[in-house]
Amino acid sequence: GQIPNNLAMKLHRQQVPILGTSPLSIDRAENRHKFSAMLDELGIDQPRWKELTSFDEIDSFVEKVGFPVLIRPSYVLSGAAMNVCYDREQMHVFLK
Repeated sequence: GQIPNNLAMKLHRQQVPILGTSPLSIDRAENRHKFSAMLDELGIDQPRWKELTSFDEIDSFVEKVGFPVLIRPSYVLSGAAMNVCYDREQMHVFLK
């Protein structure tokens, strides 16, 4: 679950023994930036992605990558509220 994952690094820093997957491995898998960097190091292709917070940033990114785009809100579980948008109008309706 998410609560143990969030606690793992804090416990690790306090030198509490953790059974199972190491806290460093959990962090590498849960942190999108670290996971993406790991895939790059391993030479594994991945779709272009970016964390964006404004319509201007989103429009600029879409200009570079084109449609369709997958939009995923931050801090959602199991892909809830994700949407594939096939054009700018659909994307702006979804984001508002």
